[in-house]
Amino acid sequence: MDRQGFSFLVCADPELIRDRVEELLEGRGFAARVFWGDEDLTDRYWQTLTVPSMMGPPNAVILRRAQEQPDEFWGRIEPLLAMARPSVWPIFCLEAEWDKGKPKTAKAVTKGKYWAAAQKRGWIWEHPGLTRSNIGQELDRFAARHGLTFAPGVKKTLAESLPLATIALRNELEKILLLAGGAKTIQPEHLTVLGSDDPFDLFSFLRSLQSPQGRRQAWDRLMNDPAMASGDMVFPVSSLMLREARMLWQLLHGEEAKVQLYPSLKAEKASLAKRLGPVRISRFWDLVLKADTDIKTGRLRPAQVMENLVKDAARLW
Repeated sequence: MDRQGFSFLVCADPELIRDRVEELLEGRGFAARVFWGDEDLTDRYWQTLTVPSMMGPPNAVILRRAQEQPDEFWGRIEPLLAMARPSVWPIFCLEAEWDKGKPKTAKAVTKGKYWAAAQKRGWIWEHPGLTRSNIGQELDRFAARHGLTFAPGVKKTLAESLPLATIALRNELEKILLLAGGAKTIQPEHLTVLGSDDPFDLFSFLRSLQSPQGRRQAWDRLMNDPAMASGDMVFPVSSLMLREARMLWQLLHGEEAKVQLYPSLKAEKASLAKRLGPVRISRFWDLVLKADTDIKTGRLRPAQVMENLVKDAARLW
């Protein structure tokens, strides 16, 4: 397959985005140069995007969270994408949450001539993220990669119970792999290693911080859950913390119609929103921004940032 002139990757799951980038670049000799769209782009980005590499390998210029860039960015990028440059491969990752199974791609992006050209050439990759209907494909890939099969009923149990975030799902599958040892068939007893709590239930996590006992349990989980302790979960947790904060903010300010939840859960979240109040809810944005900055500047390791997120969230009480 010929190399794409430029690529758009549309998916809210950061792990699936990384998978797709690796798939595109595999065996092509391009060096991945990663930039972040939720930060101010420096001259280095524009230089890497426009100036061919003379000494080293060609560059794949990857802009993560590109949807955070202002409209002016897409106007500036259009003439650059019209020029064919064999040693530069622009890749734009649009990682906004989907709405009702469809991507929410800004008009500033889709109205550009480059978008129509990418659609015509098949240079746009869209993935809704893991769902209960497609999670079986991820399980099949896992089994094929490790030469495994599932005993009757096991795949169905996994498909119904595993978290719908790729990095969390894979961490759970790695636990099963360790427990299975050299066995080539995953049996029902191997599933006992799976945690009963959903690692992405941020609402339960926030509620647990209200009591000293809950805070101890949250801290114990941070120390003993491999995904949490390693910091692998810091970006998914940060993203969900922002989503939870937006929801609490809307409930606090009378925008219940914009929050689609079961009535009982909506009432619980509305109660929590009142308890926290506007000042403490707004602090979640500060916590996530600090976590993001600490990682991207290299000031702290992901594990340290994850630890600080838990500490700082607990202080809100």
